[in-house]
Amino acid sequence: MISEINSASNKKFKYFRSLSAKKERALNRQYMVEGVKCVKEALASGAHVDAVIACPERVADIPADIRAPVYVMPKALEERLSYTKTPQGIFAVIDMGDELLFDPRSGGAFVYCDCISDPGNLGTIIRTADSAGFDGVLLSPGCVDAYSPKVVRSCMGSFFHIDIFENVPCSVIAEYKKRGGKIYGGVLSPGSADYRDADYSGDVMIAVGNEANGISEEMRTLCSHIIIPVYGRAESLNAAVAASIMMYECSNSRHGNRQQ
Repeated sequence: MISEINSASNKKFKYFRSLSAKKERALNRQYMVEGVKCVKEALASGAHVDAVIACPERVADIPADIRAPVYVMPKALEERLSYTKTPQGIFAVIDMGDELLFDPRSGGAFVYCDCISDPGNLGTIIRTADSAGFDGVLLSPGCVDAYSPKVVRSCMGSFFHIDIFENVPCSVIAEYKKRGGKIYGGVLSPGSADYRDADYSGDVMIAVGNEANGISEEMRTLCSHIIIPVYGRAESLNAAVAASIMMYECSNSRHGNRQQ
């Protein structure tokens, strides 16, 4: 069913705009994505799309068999709904569903984000985890909201391809380790091993710390410390870059692609 929105005072339009706020997203258990690629990825992945909002020129990008309501708005309203400098004229409202709970008995490869605060960094980590074939991304309490528009946009569609576990405390990670999981964290300390020498076989988790403060003290006690060598004058690597390097080293090792 296609309906028209002709004014910013429209009740539905006001609701869609409200999803820019974390409080409203949490209250309604819904979030919004924008852009042709993200909307198509959401529809193709089987995500529960509650509504699609589009400018007239983007209606053709919406599948003819879509079951969700479609709202058409004039170009003049696009910027009021968009989070980007160059809006693409198409948006989707998606149900979050039930919050995923991480089982410490889970097997595979995971990345743990310990208080990552930058949305772009978190989005990049999620995208890389998907690309590297990881089984899930775990977020500690205090991480930036995974459903914020900047995070979802930075993921470039990977948001719908990999499990994301929110509010995972260190106590759950401790149980994961107790059950035999290996945990490696990027920590600059005298005893840190080269990240290329780590054993990434079996059940493994890579911990990435906050951009300013690194991995928390509690997590430091749980993980084996590894380091990425820095050959130039930079003090350290960006959190998302460091996470990407470690995840791909892990995946190359696990899949037998590491160069000798």
